[in-house]
Amino acid sequence: MKEKIIEILNKENLYEIGFAKIEYYRDIENVFLLQEKYNYRTPFQVGNVDSKTFKNEIIFKTAIVVLMPYCKISNKIKKEYAYVSASFNGVDYHLLLKEKLESVSLYLESLGYIAKIFVDNNYLDERYLAYRAGLGFYGLNHLLINDKYGSFFFIGVILTDAIFNYSKPLNKTCYMCKKCLEVCPNGAIMEDGNFNGNKCISFITQKKDISIEEEKLINQCIFGCDVCTNVCPHNLKVSECKNEDIFKIDAYSYSHLSNNDFKKNYGKYSFSWRGRNIFERNLNIYKQKLEKKDKL
Repeated sequence: MKEKIIEILNKENLYEIGFAKIEYYRDIENVFLLQEKYNYRTPFQVGNVDSKTFKNEIIFKTAIVVLMPYCKISNKIKKEYAYVSASFNGVDYHLLLKEKLESVSLYLESLGYIAKIFVDNNYLDERYLAYRAGLGFYGLNHLLINDKYGSFFFIGVILTDAIFNYSKPLNKTCYMCKKCLEVCPNGAIMEDGNFNGNKCISFITQKKDISIEEEKLINQCIFGCDVCTNVCPHNLKVSECKNEDIFKIDAYSYSHLSNNDFKKNYGKYSFSWRGRNIFERNLNIYKQKLEKKDKL
């Protein structure tokens, strides 16, 4: 059955696959408790500690975890163009990856097993499940690093009550060069090894309400942030997107759109889930910075 699942996923061009045993994850519990204590968790990180650690899990026995790579974006885009971070560039990965996992779900259900697909918007700590499935190791920036894809990948998970021979976590660490810590624009990555999600630029660009100080942090990348990933030596071999594949928009010529026009023009992109208002707010902030520089 395990070989059959791998075969199905390979046909979907998914090649990094791991099988993690679902159990009470005590080793990650203190991390979540610390996040709650110091308010490091963002509102996007849903689910309580018990659900994330599977403390009371009685149904699911296995997490089948897959990685789907994406390319990185060069920071040499002309200043008049605003762009979104690599993880938001391109067709909405939530729909794409769910579709790729559907065939495995149907296969497991045909054998009488339960199978539930998860891609991003859920209570799981998908990075931790990928770590338990032997698909990567943690960087100082708290992103997972895969030997093949660096940290440029999406994670898909299928929880099932089927039991397999399980993968083992990798006994590896990042280079600890601290480059990510040094370049983090708002100090989200800390010396003590913790990470404050509320200070991460990626989160700030997606917030509904931002302060004047937070406005100063918004730059040419108007949705998300690639700063720490771009300097990471583990990502040196990750392929860059071709210029024609990069979503970018002329900050000078962009005009206000209705909600319907926004959905029509940008609805296929994964950043569109946050809606027109936040996208235009960030774009206008960057546009004002451009205009101010041009006057100097």
